Amino acid sequence: MFLFTLVLAVICGWLRGGRLFRLSRLPLRWVLVLPVPFIIRSLLLNARVGDAGFLEAWAPWLQSVAYGLLVLLAVVNRHLPGSSYLLAGTGANALVIVANGGRMPVSEAAIHIAARDAERGVALNTLLAEQSLTHELLTPDTRLPWLADIIPLPHPFPFPSVASPGDVLIALGLFWFIVSSMGTRRDREAGDAASAA
Repeated sequence: MFLFTLVLAVICGWLRGGRLFRLSRLPLRWVLVLPVPFIIRSLLLNARVGDAGFLEAWAPWLQSVAYGLLVLLAVVNRHLPGSSYLLAGTGANALVIVANGGRMPVSEAAIHIAARDAERGVALNTLLAEQSLTHELLTPDTRLPWLADIIPLPHPFPFPSVASPGDVLIALGLFWFIVSSMGTRRDREAGDAASAA
């Protein structure tokens, strides 16, 4: 979902006359911390119960740390465009994950809508066997179920998946951030005129 949002935002920014290099000029704070939550998430997503060792024992805490850092980064960079959506979305995801012991609940009904047969089988088997360190099936005991992964994104969406309301807010914030930061043709012309003066 986020890769699709990123590509779409860059295309829209380019059509408005914006330039991607302008993103490098943004006053982004705590840049060195930025990769940490994504590295943690990547490690957890690619690990499985029974094979993860240290990661398995600490997965709930690591998941909470990753989302806590994302919330913190959104707070310290709230001066950037789209930050309010990024903060709200990241906060919503962090809240439901922490409330459910460090895993994001996923709706089985949404998986059936979003995934094709083979993908559906793999996803459901992993969740039913509780093999994922980052996700679990949504049940009647799930806390804050309305913030869980309950929104199916089926074909023809380029990357079929199940998203949470927080994911939707993050995607909106990411889109707004990139498009606004790339600027417009008018911004570029105004900058050229200032340089010439």
